[in-house]
Amino acid sequence: MALVRSADPLPGGVTRSALRRFLLWTLAALALVGLGTVLLARPLASQIALRDATVRGSGLARYVVAPLVDRRVRAGDPGPTSTLAYLLQNRMRDGSIVHAKIWTAEGRVLWADEAQLIGKTFPLDEDVAELFGTENVTSAVSDLSKAENADERASGELLEVYAGLHDAEGVPLVFESYWTADPVHEDESALLGRLALLGLGSLLLFAVMVLPLAVSLARRVERGEADRSRMLRHALSASDLERRRIADDLHDGVLQNLAGFGYLMGSLVDDLPPEATRARTIVGDLSSGLKRDAEGLRSLMTDIYPADLAEGGLVPAVDRLADQARAAGLAVEIDLDPAVAASGLPMAQVVYRSIREGLRNVLKHADASTVLLRARVVADQVVVSVRDDGVGPRDARGLAPRGGDRGSGQGHVGLHLLRDTVRDLGGDLVLSAPDGGGALLTVTVPRAFADSWVGTAAVSGRSGRPSRGRPRRAARARIRPRG
Repeated sequence: MALVRSADPLPGGVTRSALRRFLLWTLAALALVGLGTVLLARPLASQIALRDATVRGSGLARYVVAPLVDRRVRAGDPGPTSTLAYLLQNRMRDGSIVHAKIWTAEGRVLWADEAQLIGKTFPLDEDVAELFGTENVTSAVSDLSKAENADERASGELLEVYAGLHDAEGVPLVFESYWTADPVHEDESALLGRLALLGLGSLLLFAVMVLPLAVSLARRVERGEADRSRMLRHALSASDLERRRIADDLHDGVLQNLAGFGYLMGSLVDDLPPEATRARTIVGDLSSGLKRDAEGLRSLMTDIYPADLAEGGLVPAVDRLADQARAAGLAVEIDLDPAVAASGLPMAQVVYRSIREGLRNVLKHADASTVLLRARVVADQVVVSVRDDGVGPRDARGLAPRGGDRGSGQGHVGLHLLRDTVRDLGGDLVLSAPDGGGALLTVTVPRAFADSWVGTAAVSGRSGRPSRGRPRRAARARIRPRG
């Protein structure tokens, strides 16, 4: 009897694919974390810079401006005003602030570094007007579209801080200061570096730690796929061997006995006396019935005996199926893609079984006159279809699930078994009622399963040499029953 052994698995096909997906997802996660870091750093940097500018602007208003403003400054006395201007302009020269204004409650500019604005009145925003009489502070990225900001537009993006204060005599004022946005960019760069180190570094460290686990799981999946493919191959091979054994048993046992009984019945008729008319009739009927049963068993034996696809190939085997269907009165058209025939023995077995089961159901259920057998390669799949012009499935939704109560599933046990096998291979089987009538059986199988199948297991003879997925001829001969 043929010996089965496992050959060396394919060189990491599933493992490489799993690791490739793992690395791609890791890169995608890194990209998302990097994008999130950039999007998060900008508002955080703005908040930090605004908070810093708010603290400095409030301190400048309370501890520098407020003590130096009195009725003389409000009246425009050059002496006290020049002292205030000197201190504020020094701050502007050292880069602490860019521009500054002091507002009265009436919206008049009491002092500004742009001299042309002093004494002019502008409408105050509501949030700025609410600062008078308080020591509250409000800040924002500057809106330079206002009329009083015409001279600041050349300075680019600025941070503006409005601080409420009381001057040396308790008169409520508002001090407006403009700060450069350079701290925003500096803080943004610092945050990007820290967040990137924290986020991307942690993710990279996690990926490195998880990588051995991913490799181990991928190898387990690869071994599982190899075992599943090997078991499926053995199941189909065992099915072929069992069908061959049954056909051999029918030929060497029951069929031979029926043929012998038929000959005995013929001899018995000759030995009966002429007047035994009733006995002659009974014996003649028995002889005819035995001959019919013998022919039926012979036809059944031919039908169940598996085609030798390894020796003859797929095309001749399908031609023989078509010839049998034509003998039953069915017009058969065949369209086999050469690429399907060249896909190897495992794929040929699935295609042959699909066509055989489709033809069998057409002959039994369809009451059709023509049938089209087609097998073609579509992308990375092999698609087998059997299309007839008969009555079509009783249920337009096609083949019922296994164990379902829909009527269309009755009498299609062979299709259910074939569908289970095809789904185990990663494909599917669909029975539908296409436009124009009849039935369409479509079997879809991924081409990759046949490649991995041949690569993961081989059947060998006694010498242990691989035989490309089928028993050697000597091994097949040894399973025949004696006698």
